[in-house]
Parts: sequence; structure tokens; C-alpha cells
Amino acid sequence: MATKISKRSSKSSARSDVSGKLLRKSKAARGPAISRELTRNAQQKSGHRGLSLAVLGQFRMIFRSVKKHFQRVQERTGVSGAQVWALAELQKAPGLRVTELAHAMAVHQSTASNLVDHLQKAGLIQRQRSDADQRVVHLSLTKTGRQAIAAAPSPLEGVLPDALNALPHKSLLELQQLLEKLARQMKVRDSGGKRIPLAEM
Repeated sequence: MATKISKRSSKSSARSDVSGKLLRKSKAARGPAISRELTRNAQQKSGHRGLSLAVLGQFRMIFRSVKKHFQRVQERTGVSGAQVWALAELQKAPGLRVTELAHAMAVHQSTASNLVDHLQKAGLIQRQRSDADQRVVHLSLTKTGRQAIAAAPSPLEGVLPDALNALPHKSLLELQQLLEKLARQMKVRDSGGKRIPLAEM
């Protein structure tokens, strides 16, 4: 009887030793795997951070390019980039009303009115009331306004609107969706900025 108990005890001990060895092997195998996973996660985080900084660099390049173009416009014409864009719209469609100019430039009507006031004071545009309806005012370039347009560097509407207009429709839709996602991630958002010309910011 004692011999049987001893045999059972030996078998149980042997099984325990085998289980212990397997457990240690399993832990040993998992160790490098966990280490590799942590390293991979760290690399992914580092790569994501690097990518986000690269995208930030693209935004900086775009903003700086826009600013440099506005500076060139100011130097050559004496008026702002937004004002030159307004002049360009009146060159394409003489007789526009303020509301139509605002729509063409995607700005607030009040913003367009301020642009028109400055341009008229500078002698670059003129207002003419409609013969059919005295409440309707049409805008057109003066000779000085046409000279300003001739001196302005291209593109007259600005480098960013010109570049966006050159993108395929599908790319514009994708860009719009991505920028909407980006805007939602921002802690501070000013939706009113959508209707303010970049040159006026």
C-alpha cells in the first residue's frame, strides 16, 4: 500500500515538474513577444508623432506661401490680397452687386461691403445705381482699378484659392472631409472664420 502511494506521489511530482517547466517556457516565450509588442507600439507612436509634425510642416508651408503672395500683391498694387481678388471679380463680371461679390468670394456681405468702401475711397471702383431700380447698386472698375489689376501678380484670387480650384472634384471632397475631422479635434474653433478672407486675418 505504501509502495502504491509512493508511486502515485512520484507521478504527481513528475507531472508538477513538467507543468512547471512548461509554464516557465511559456513565460519565457511570452517575454520577448511582449517586449516586441511594446517596441512596436512605441515605434508606431513615434511614427504617428513624426507624421503629425510632417503634416503640420505642410500647413506652415501653405500659410507662409499665402502670406508671401499677399506681400507681393501689396508691394505691387498698394492694396490687399482680398481687395485685388474683389477687383478681379469685377473685371470678370462688371456690374456686380455687393451681395453677388460676397457670394463670388465666399465672404460675409458686411466683409464685401467693407472691401468695396476701401476700394471706392482709393478710386479703384465706382458705384452706379440701376436706372430700373435706384435701390440696386452696380460696381465696376475705374481706370486706376484696371491698372492695379494689370500690376498685380497672378493668381489674382490668391495662391490657395487657385490651388484648391485646380484639384479634381474627388480630391476636394476628400480634403473637405479630412479638414472637417481636423476641425472637430481642435479645442478652439471659430466657425465665423470661414467667411473671412485670408488676407484680412
